[in-house]
Amino acid sequence: MVLAAIALTPLALQAQGLPPSLFLPELLLPRAEIKASTQTVTLNKASAPKDLTQVTYQFEGKTRTFSQFMSEAKVKSFMVLKDGQIVHEYHRFPNSRTTLHQSWSISKQVLSTMVGIALQEGAIKSIDDRMDAYEPRLAGNGFAGVTFKQALQMSSGVKYSEEADRYSLFFDVFRHRYRFGKAGSSLTDKTLAPTLAPAFAPGTAYQYVSINSEAIRMALEKAVGMPYLDYLSTRLWQPMGMPDEAKNLTDREQTAFTFCCLYATTTSYAMLGQLYAQGGSFNGRQILASDYVRKATTFAGDPSNWRAASVPRKDGSALRGWGYHWWPLEGEREDFVASGVFGQSIHVLPKQNTVIVRISSDHGNVEGSSYEAAILGRAIADHLDSPLMRGSP
Repeated sequence: MVLAAIALTPLALQAQGLPPSLFLPELLLPRAEIKASTQTVTLNKASAPKDLTQVTYQFEGKTRTFSQFMSEAKVKSFMVLKDGQIVHEYHRFPNSRTTLHQSWSISKQVLSTMVGIALQEGAIKSIDDRMDAYEPRLAGNGFAGVTFKQALQMSSGVKYSEEADRYSLFFDVFRHRYRFGKAGSSLTDKTLAPTLAPAFAPGTAYQYVSINSEAIRMALEKAVGMPYLDYLSTRLWQPMGMPDEAKNLTDREQTAFTFCCLYATTTSYAMLGQLYAQGGSFNGRQILASDYVRKATTFAGDPSNWRAASVPRKDGSALRGWGYHWWPLEGEREDFVASGVFGQSIHVLPKQNTVIVRISSDHGNVEGSSYEAAILGRAIADHLDSPLMRGSP
């Protein structure tokens, strides 16, 4: 296997030049199974699916259509829930309802959910607790004294170059597996690395660094007394009645990646969005505290969340801020987004009880058309609320 051979050589970092479509970590690392719930919930389908081809929206001074976006953003799978029902569903061949899609950074929003559940259960006493109070090894580098909230808000202050260091993490973990632990690094090694020195005072600035998610995972595991994926299964996947299995990338030591790399169906992502649209309630249970949902995802819920002006985007947009590992959107709607590179997203619009899941293979666009997707999502929600659409296909 070419990629495996690259991972075995000291020149592994040269593989950063690979086309993004060929960067498939699941070919090199194991994936742990998250079993479907033993008491599954089925999302009901609307009696008449909604035709979205008439949806138009304004973007960069031009009128755009739903069909244009679907084609140009290379959408593989698309699902829309309205009032908890599937009103639109699309899968581009060979994708189907059972395809497990790579989440990329949507995994961060799942991690936030698990922190919220741990707070609700009292395993974490306060979001303002230092993470090293739960996992003392985090006191050995720039994570010393950093709180759960600071790490969730991407303001830990650790020195980290997101692009270069994230790729380095992947290839060190590859080498660690294929050289039987005699070279490279585990996820734990990378999170505890002395090179993660303080760069600025925690809580004083926004800096998106994926290693924060791994530090959160380490402290969370100590708080709840079990591996992350066991906690995810017993506290989220099973109680929600998830009808589909999922998988999660792990390293050689079977430690779960949490900054990325959950593999789940479009339905599973939609159900996660519906959980948040309903204020943390799903399947007749308050799985996640409504107070946490609001604080994690809105500026009103926690005014210390980073407004869009403080969250620079490569596409130059000023719509997405940053909360507790979620992307709150500016404006009065109080909508928010889970987002992964190359076009994965869950757009939640609670006031309109609408959830929109998009899975793309937009490898030529690192932002994955995320700004335009948010504008389209709002247009879809408005379209579904229009008098002409109520009760019509």
